Amino acid sequence: QKGIRVQCQIPFYVATKLAKLRRSFTVPTADEYVWLAMRWIGQSGTVSPFWAHALQGWVMNTFPAAVVESGVMSMHAGIRKRGLKKDAKIAAEGKKN
Repeated sequence: QKGIRVQCQIPFYVATKLAKLRRSFTVPTADEYVWLAMRWIGQSGTVSPFWAHALQGWVMNTFPAAVVESGVMSMHAGIRKRGLKKDAKIAAEGKKN
């Protein structure tokens, strides 16, 4: 009615210095993602501009939510565990010096 469109873009992993990920088959560079994302501006709804991310989203939507949530939670718990281990190692090295 007011001419306002709302869009939600859903990226999965994007290769950035902060994420410490490298470009791969399923991981675009930030520039690649932005170029694709700009092409989707004006579309309504939820979109995944990078084709591999769209495929990943589609696959995830075919499974029951509990299965997907369990897998995502497990993945993030592993990332957190490694991060805490790294922090403990850095703290221990700081106490030695």
